[in-house]
Amino acid sequence: MRSGRVILPVVFAFSEEGYRESGFVSNVPDFMTPSAYTVMRNTDLLFSPPEAKMVLPTLKRFSAFASVLAHINMNPDVDGTLRWELLAVKYQGDYYAPIGLQAARLYMGLKERDLALDFKGAVRLGDTVVPTDQFGRMLINYRGPNGTFPMYSVSDILDRKTPKGAFNNTVALIGATAQGIFDLRVTPFSPNMAGIEKHASVVDNILRGDFIRRTELTVIPLVFLFAGILGVAIPRLGAKAGAALFLGLLGSYVVVVYFFFVAGTWINFIYPAAALVLAHTSQTAYRFFTEERRARDIRKMFSSYVSKRIVDELIRDPAKAKLGGERKEITVLFSDIRGFTSFSEKHEPEEVVSMLNEYLGAMTDIIFQYDGTLDKFVGDAIMALWGAPVGQPDHTQRAVRCALAMRSKLGELQAKWAAEGKAVLDTGIGINTGEMVVGNMGAEGKKMDYTVIGDHVNLGARVESLTRQYNSHIIITEFTYEKVKDIVQVNELGSVTVKGKERPVVIYDLVGVKE
Repeated sequence: MRSGRVILPVVFAFSEEGYRESGFVSNVPDFMTPSAYTVMRNTDLLFSPPEAKMVLPTLKRFSAFASVLAHINMNPDVDGTLRWELLAVKYQGDYYAPIGLQAARLYMGLKERDLALDFKGAVRLGDTVVPTDQFGRMLINYRGPNGTFPMYSVSDILDRKTPKGAFNNTVALIGATAQGIFDLRVTPFSPNMAGIEKHASVVDNILRGDFIRRTELTVIPLVFLFAGILGVAIPRLGAKAGAALFLGLLGSYVVVVYFFFVAGTWINFIYPAAALVLAHTSQTAYRFFTEERRARDIRKMFSSYVSKRIVDELIRDPAKAKLGGERKEITVLFSDIRGFTSFSEKHEPEEVVSMLNEYLGAMTDIIFQYDGTLDKFVGDAIMALWGAPVGQPDHTQRAVRCALAMRSKLGELQAKWAAEGKAVLDTGIGINTGEMVVGNMGAEGKKMDYTVIGDHVNLGARVESLTRQYNSHIIITEFTYEKVKDIVQVNELGSVTVKGKERPVVIYDLVGVKE
């Protein structure tokens, strides 16, 4: 006697290789009553369910009590996780439903003709429409981990130890849950959920009408949108701001995906999130390597000109180093050793080089101490400047204080040389302030130097040469004096006529700075 409420489970095989030895057969035995979909024919097919080649029949004795045939195939994703239920399997021209769908139909009191397969992406169970993907699969909306649904052992049922009314008005699924049966499955909620609970989740979803609908329409636009936003924004933002934007977009998308999922719609998370990560990573890597290369170039170009502090500032903001050339107000300093030619002719080369290196090294340290740019050494002469490549509002004051510090250090060196029985060297320093052209100049690809040119540069060199004539150690021009007159002590030396200037230029002997 067949029962209209008993479903006969079967397993389909989608290839013949290796299954025939496992008891699978090519034809449904006569004692297994087919139970196929009512097919809603449509030439505009959205999906095509997989077609089985063989079937594993159940025992003939069991089939005598069942009137419905349903499959219990498990179809995990490539990562082994069971997320889908295959709602249709094609076999010998018919389409078969899973046990969960048939159980829900029987519970709802619907006939077989009420179970219809719509090739436009749905299964219709009476008035209930179950959404599917292009392969006829339904996303399973799991209620929770293993043990979410009530479970009773067969022995408790036979011994009448189950709660009274436990099986009233319900769907009862019989299956194996013991670990040794090897029917434990990996699901999004649990790494060891009993396979029977997957079927229970399908029944639950259909009876509640609580489905997860998957939408692909927003994925591609989101991928391009996220990649575009980061591609445009990151090069214009700092590293921290770019990272904050990336994390903000990713976090916002996580929240959006979560709320849509709670509402029953699955928006693809991986591709847009991967686009975000890829865009951010590639842009960050590109910035790192380009900025690292730019930092190396700046360090290579300026490390011998300026202090480490200025180099670091240029690396942080390369725009400050306008290598192509610019016109700006700069203070230039020239220093020269008096009588050095005569000194070098009267002393051994080793002594000349040793003393010159000691002097130039000490003076360079002081120039860097005041954040000056060491333009060049010309023999025993030093040329330094302030106000480039990094702008310095107090560039004139820095140059003046540096000149006084250089004279102070020279005094220490003179005392040391005298104590060592060496010749005592003396210097003259000239300082001028004005508009000059500064930039990287030279033979492109061969020899380039960061330097300044202009009439005011020539004037600085000219006043340095006047230190011997006026018996002065430091001479500044009126253009420099106007910038620092409130802090310096000077003696006016008079006016000098300089090439390129229409009127004489007043010069001053720099004595010191006011306390």
